[in-house]
Amino acid sequence: MEKERLVDSYGRQIDYLRISLTDLCNFRCIYCTPAETLPLVPPAQYLTRQEILRFVRIAGGLGIYRVRLTGGEPLLRKDILEIVKALKDVETVRDLSITTNGSRLKPFLKPLKKAGLDRLNISLDSMEVSRFEEVTRVKAYQEVMDSVLAALQLGFPVKLNMVVLKGLREDEIIRYVNLAKNHPLDVRFLEFMPLCGTGWRPDLVLPISEVRSIVHEKFNLIPLPRGKNVAEEYQIGDGMGKVGFIASLTESFCNECSRIRLSSDGLIQPCLFSDKQVSVKDLLRSGATDGAIEEAIRYAASIKPKGNYFLDEPFTGHEKDLEKYAKTPLIRSIGG
Repeated sequence: MEKERLVDSYGRQIDYLRISLTDLCNFRCIYCTPAETLPLVPPAQYLTRQEILRFVRIAGGLGIYRVRLTGGEPLLRKDILEIVKALKDVETVRDLSITTNGSRLKPFLKPLKKAGLDRLNISLDSMEVSRFEEVTRVKAYQEVMDSVLAALQLGFPVKLNMVVLKGLREDEIIRYVNLAKNHPLDVRFLEFMPLCGTGWRPDLVLPISEVRSIVHEKFNLIPLPRGKNVAEEYQIGDGMGKVGFIASLTESFCNECSRIRLSSDGLIQPCLFSDKQVSVKDLLRSGATDGAIEEAIRYAASIKPKGNYFLDEPFTGHEKDLEKYAKTPLIRSIGG
């Protein structure tokens, strides 16, 4: 008998799972890494490949069919290729993708393609070398660009993610969209989100509306149906690719969220903007039944909040907002 699908307390069907494979990263991006050193999960505490597979199989029986592998930087996980291949063998996994900073990606592309990976999200936070190094704190611009172009040549669908920060110039925005105009990829502009302790700086938030207005003025954009997608997307009218805008703070869309997350050490996180979480590591390591793990997944979905604090009070960037959110290490959630 088919199991009842995974639905949260607001009636949203949960069909998307993001899995963090490691806390390690070879970048130290200013929007992600705070000034102080955050404690990292010891690799010995990471879920094993077998534990991840078991969780995905059980979650798949509840209707989760989209899986994204993240980090940290997931390509730092030594068994990344084995994980991808094993996940693609899970019948319920119909869409498998990776989010990567791209610096180590190029030599992995052919093996990932062979292993069955469906799509790539690559972070590229500037198209100018000096600004890229300022934002990421590493010298890897050329490696990332080479990986992007090589991924396209191999036929991977590619989404290029760019976190917009104060100081972003109009000419650089245009360069990004021209990249999507001339190549079959999706460029996505993302607002800076407060998910990184004291690394959060509201004064660096650049509202997506400012970026969007520039793009609309310079390019012919054809709106695409949004549905429950996080990005507001447009086909570039006379181009090959698409452009998208993700406004988590100024135009919150969290009430449409259909995802849960699994941390590298086995915590189900119903929402990144909330401190609510459910541990499954001990269940996976103590011989618990599939039913017990399924119950933990259903409970995690049941405590998923309606949305982040900005759903009711959008961030405006005005001085009162800068003062209000200056010491906000983690956004409060609303609705349970």
